[in-house]
Amino acid sequence: MVDRISTYAQSGALLQELMRMQSEFATSIMQESSGLVSDTYEGIGSSTQKLLNLESEYSEISVQSENSQMALDRVNFMYENVGSMLDLATSALADITGSLGGTAVDGSYLTAELDQGAQEFAACLNAELDDVYLFAGGASTAPVDIDDVDYALVVDLVTPDTEYYQGSDYIAQVQASSGLTIEYGVTADSSGFEKALRAYNLAMSDPEDEATLKDAYNLMKEAFEEINTIQTILSSQATTLDNQIDNNTEELNLLDSLISNIKEADLAEVTVKIAELETQLEASYAVATKLLQLNLYDYIK
Repeated sequence: MVDRISTYAQSGALLQELMRMQSEFATSIMQESSGLVSDTYEGIGSSTQKLLNLESEYSEISVQSENSQMALDRVNFMYENVGSMLDLATSALADITGSLGGTAVDGSYLTAELDQGAQEFAACLNAELDDVYLFAGGASTAPVDIDDVDYALVVDLVTPDTEYYQGSDYIAQVQASSGLTIEYGVTADSSGFEKALRAYNLAMSDPEDEATLKDAYNLMKEAFEEINTIQTILSSQATTLDNQIDNNTEELNLLDSLISNIKEADLAEVTVKIAELETQLEASYAVATKLLQLNLYDYIK
């Protein structure tokens, strides 16, 4: 024990300092290679809880934004299909007008045109996006069946007939933010759609009767106006969703910046620190080598 009695305290302190610097050096090297302050939450220290809260909020808003985008895609697709229905209603009005124009039009021709139009109209209401029937009110099956045996057995000018509808009355909604739930979409039994299908049936019920065709024409005009309103509502819903997605994106960018400030290392600062630690370690190794070579015998012999 004579060899180290005189240097025991100094060497012990030096070794502890060397271990501390080596640990700090290893941490700095990890920060330089990963770009992160630490690869564990524990290594972040007092900011851990703040980081966890920020990451939780980021995850929640990300889900809300994704769901809002899905809703927006559905609304946009519904808008396109409603536009097609408006085109079909316009075509039906033109066909009926042609039959009322004074020139005799064979009833079978008009019936064929209107039947094709009604089938295409129903197909628009049965539109699917990602295996979801958009006008079904949440139902998992096609919402419209104009060939249903209970539908249009009796055509009435004033009495609505929604027996073609196979869906539900549920209106879709999305949690667009923590304080905002947005309802969106429309179901296939809405008044404008029902009137259009009833106008098709009314005209086809007696395609050569002028009074019947006039009633069907007026009913189709009402349907057109209501469907146009439906498209305007869908446009408004799309705008609301799009604006909220933009707001969510701004929040996510802010949160990402706050998270980065906590998690990411300042690489310029780390590089300087590594250089300083290398210099300190080299000097400390040199001192440690000399110190550990000393012994009491050298001084008393």
